[in-house]
Amino acid sequence: MNKHVEKEYKMLVSKEQFDKLCGLYENLNFITQTNTYYDTVNRDIQKQKGAMRIRERNGRFLFTLKMRQENLDGLCECECEVSENSVHALRSKEIVQLLQEYHIEADIIPLTTLVTKRAIVETENAELCFDISTYGSHIDYEIEYEYKRPHDGLSVFQKLLDQVQLVYVKNCTSKIQRALQAVEE
Repeated sequence: MNKHVEKEYKMLVSKEQFDKLCGLYENLNFITQTNTYYDTVNRDIQKQKGAMRIRERNGRFLFTLKMRQENLDGLCECECEVSENSVHALRSKEIVQLLQEYHIEADIIPLTTLVTKRAIVETENAELCFDISTYGSHIDYEIEYEYKRPHDGLSVFQKLLDQVQLVYVKNCTSKIQRALQAVEE
């Protein structure tokens, strides 16, 4: 199981702004990925301000558990490949032990699914992700700047946004929260 700290900036933008940002890069390759989010019936993971998903991309399945920890500047992200996108895949010994560390022992159920078309630009210090996400009848456009190593990422991200006259504003919740809100509408 890979464990690391996830630190990122993300911002929802209009389709027009998204297209302008994409235009700054040549040959963006958008790949479709499907995120299925899971939790207990009582939302024990969500109550801990966490999220759990299995992401399917190119026929591979990646389990991810993101949990807040007070001493971290970011989220603790635990990941491993699984054989399928199902509750059954979450019953592996490694995943069960991880969930027990967070006192999550109830049965897991699927909550919602979100489909994202993502293009990634690799930089020296970060991944810049261009996401078009569909959930329910909603479509949104999001730019993510995800750290690969410590640096002044906010300044770098803002310089990118400056090229299309945008100012960084923390204006969005996580994808799981947006997808769950759409289900409840």
